[in-house]
Amino acid sequence: MDIPDSKEELGPWLDRKIVDCQLGQFVKELEFIADDFNPPGYSPDSLQEILGSDRDAVLDRGLKSLNYDQCAAFLANPQMLLELQELVLIEGGNYWQNILDQVELPLSSPPRQNKTKSDSSSAPKVHVLKPIEESPKRSKMPWIISVAALGLLAIVAYQYQVHVANPANNIVENPNDQKSDTNPDKNSPAPTMLASNWGWDSPDAFNDSLPPDDYLHELADAAGAWFNKRPDSTDDLKQRLAEFRHGCETLLTAKHTTLSEDDREWLRTNCKKWAGEIDQMLTDVESKDISEVQKQADQTVNQLIREIRLKADEVA
Repeated sequence: MDIPDSKEELGPWLDRKIVDCQLGQFVKELEFIADDFNPPGYSPDSLQEILGSDRDAVLDRGLKSLNYDQCAAFLANPQMLLELQELVLIEGGNYWQNILDQVELPLSSPPRQNKTKSDSSSAPKVHVLKPIEESPKRSKMPWIISVAALGLLAIVAYQYQVHVANPANNIVENPNDQKSDTNPDKNSPAPTMLASNWGWDSPDAFNDSLPPDDYLHELADAAGAWFNKRPDSTDDLKQRLAEFRHGCETLLTAKHTTLSEDDREWLRTNCKKWAGEIDQMLTDVESKDISEVQKQADQTVNQLIREIRLKADEVA
């Protein structure tokens, strides 16, 4: 691990790590060498103790606002980087948004250590999700990233008309999927969901060849894709929430064969809770300020990521 040894380099380097969706894996790696970075005579017990009176400066300008011992304290206490990530994603200023925009986010998590469930030489078995079937009213037009601004605007406008303006198309479900019981009351409105290819709807989100702890860390990484796109309108936020909500449904109906029965039950029970919170946000977004709902969504996603990682550490 190539860690800068000067304050001028360490602060900006940590800033980029903090907005990276692979921060959880970085923290896990740091824990093996954390003792090497403990500044003499400086042993903070909390994020607030590290930041102190520099909290607002960090939110505005990043960790370059801190001295070297403060920055090194994050290396010695890597779990506090996760707390700082949550703080800057919710309260950080334009500085953090600019870094987030510059980070080249991976399409999938990098391979972890060569840990496998068995020594079998056969190719790992990968659980592949069945594609979501579209309703007859939905367009079959594929998503195309156009280099022409006019073409891009046309696609966005068309998708808005199909997915947002027409409420009949808000519910996208695979009729072949096993239904979860997140909406047991048949008389209540069905949850608003949109199929996507990110997060828990990503085709490679569920790799049952991994050991249980790595499997759970992969799920946490996939949930972190929520932060890859920041909606700037009510309709965009509603669509993003609906896509995340569909991912919850996908997680609920996945087999999770690498997990024990108790761990599968834990995951599904908590996912129902998270899905319920997203459902409430989809209701709130119609009447509340977008920034308030966005903040609530960020907190929920950060919390569920933390809970999954804690569970991963527990089963390791």
